[in-house]
Amino acid sequence: MAQLPHQRTGTAPLASLGTAGGVGSQLRQQPHHLGRAVRHPVPSRRRGGRAARSAEPRLPGRLPGPDAHPLDSRTRQASSRNGDAVVTGGSATDGLSYRLLRAGLAAASGRTYRGLVRACADPRAVQDQVLQRILSDNAGSVFGTDHRFGSIAGFEDYRRAVPVQTYEDLREAIERQEATGQRCLTAEQPVYYNQTSGTVAEPKNIPLTKAGLARIQRLQRLAAYTLSRRTAALGGKVFAVTGAAHEGTMPAGTPYGSASGLLYASQGKLLRRRYVLPAPVSDIADYDARYLAMAVLGAADGSVTTMATANPSTFIRLMDVLNDSADVVLDAVAAGRLPAGCNVPGRDDQLGLRADPKRAAALGRRLEAAGRLTYADIWSDLRAVVTWTGGSCGLAIERLQPMLTLDCPVFELGYLASEVSGTVNIDPIEGSCVATLQDNLFEFAERDGWEAAADDADRGEQTCTLADLEAGRDYYVIVTTADGLYRYDMNDIVRVTGFVDRTPVLSFVQKGKGVTSITGEKLYEFQVMSAVTAAVAEFGTVAPFFIMLADVAESRYTLNVELASTPAGPQGVELAGALSSSVEEALRQTNVEYDQKRASGRLAALRVRFLAAGTGDEFRRQRVADGQRDVQFKYLRLQYSADCSFRFDDFAAPA
Repeated sequence: MAQLPHQRTGTAPLASLGTAGGVGSQLRQQPHHLGRAVRHPVPSRRRGGRAARSAEPRLPGRLPGPDAHPLDSRTRQASSRNGDAVVTGGSATDGLSYRLLRAGLAAASGRTYRGLVRACADPRAVQDQVLQRILSDNAGSVFGTDHRFGSIAGFEDYRRAVPVQTYEDLREAIERQEATGQRCLTAEQPVYYNQTSGTVAEPKNIPLTKAGLARIQRLQRLAAYTLSRRTAALGGKVFAVTGAAHEGTMPAGTPYGSASGLLYASQGKLLRRRYVLPAPVSDIADYDARYLAMAVLGAADGSVTTMATANPSTFIRLMDVLNDSADVVLDAVAAGRLPAGCNVPGRDDQLGLRADPKRAAALGRRLEAAGRLTYADIWSDLRAVVTWTGGSCGLAIERLQPMLTLDCPVFELGYLASEVSGTVNIDPIEGSCVATLQDNLFEFAERDGWEAAADDADRGEQTCTLADLEAGRDYYVIVTTADGLYRYDMNDIVRVTGFVDRTPVLSFVQKGKGVTSITGEKLYEFQVMSAVTAAVAEFGTVAPFFIMLADVAESRYTLNVELASTPAGPQGVELAGALSSSVEEALRQTNVEYDQKRASGRLAALRVRFLAAGTGDEFRRQRVADGQRDVQFKYLRLQYSADCSFRFDDFAAPA
């Protein structure tokens, strides 16, 4: 079913717990926010975040015992109501495999962790080293030659030599390097592409070299290590939802898909056993069938202690599927056979599912008693959820938490996107997500100044470094990666919520202007304008004014449109439906992630609201009265409903 925000826009958490091996052997087969852990109830948001601090995070020298951490001192009220405890399959907290996992994570990532903590003491020096390494490695590329990488002495030189880039600025070079092998952007040839939606009809294919994939894997292992240091969340199994590793190939044969799915599929046999969902589940093409298969496999295994995915709306959708198809799910658990249509193409096995009529019966009794199952019902030892908590995900967290075990914490995944693994959470309890400052160069621009700048040239001179950020302020993010993205405008807004030594703790706030994302679809203003303009013309009319609003609470977009002539009665209803269908079809064709979110049901159908004649003029008058200059007035055709104070309901056309 649905892909995950920023997935494709991001890498799912804990996709790679491995302590050995890599992803190279998989390539020919297939390849945002912070703060303390969220608990019941969801804490109120404080503007500016918590106070800055200069000390290193309070990290114990060893993992607390299972009874020493608040994660494990909770009661089991949620999972034992009605006196019918569900068979869990047992926890592995005190087992040999868990101790081996902790030891392996410490061996693989302990040094990485300590190095990152040391780097936080001097972010300016570390970032200077990263810049010089990236420039040196790629000085011989076409881009490096054109921008004189060899003569750049430091950040100020780099900022003057290279303008701020968008994907469209780099698309031709990315495609040419893939097609011809010419080193257009990087000395190392990409071996994989992280695909995500772009500002135009064509998706963005973000290049990843073999070294780049190894960096992502190293950061994911580091995240798993820090989770194991501070919690006992990994004592049992992990229910992790990732994207598909192999969604297709580029014209020259290089695979593209979700890097998190690739890393998930590349793990060794021993580690794969700790995950409930086999990697091939993501290869089930039909969204409904994929979610149904995940629901069955999840319901069948009661030993889960951690849930992990990028966007929490995935888990809300999954529980809806489980309850809507409860009879089918429980029958499958009892019989040990996946429902029809849920098998992976080319495979006859049941993805590890075994008959368990006793567990199916226990879940059935719980369902009959409560009327609806929750995650507390199916996983009574659930200890943690690892996901995004910032931006629009906050509302999804509020809906998800009542489904969890009592006091189950929700840990921040971090600022992760298809383009960059931006932060790593080095202290899940505190939510200390620090920039990956040893791997990528970060620039920032103060939010108000960036949005007020007349053009990209003005914006490019406004940026500052990681070491210059101030607590409580919002910034746009520009990144430079070793995989060929130079001064790349992420169009994301982050907030500084504290410090680890001298390095800021960063929290994802939202996408920048002209882009919205409710469940990870990343809808662009250009896509909306093209779709609406074409649809209106299709019906032989014109639209003097329209604005699309993203309603996070309802997971729905509303097109507010003023037509030259709006029919009333049944004709108006018919036109609204036809216009909605036409615009939706265009958006689904031009934005792969919008299509996926609609297909999975994570986004509701587009709603059309016809506006009375003159609404556009009134909207402009109100904006000018609020302080916008009339001569510089611009309509923002796509925005969040929470950011728009204009009351469109008051200007609805007569029915």
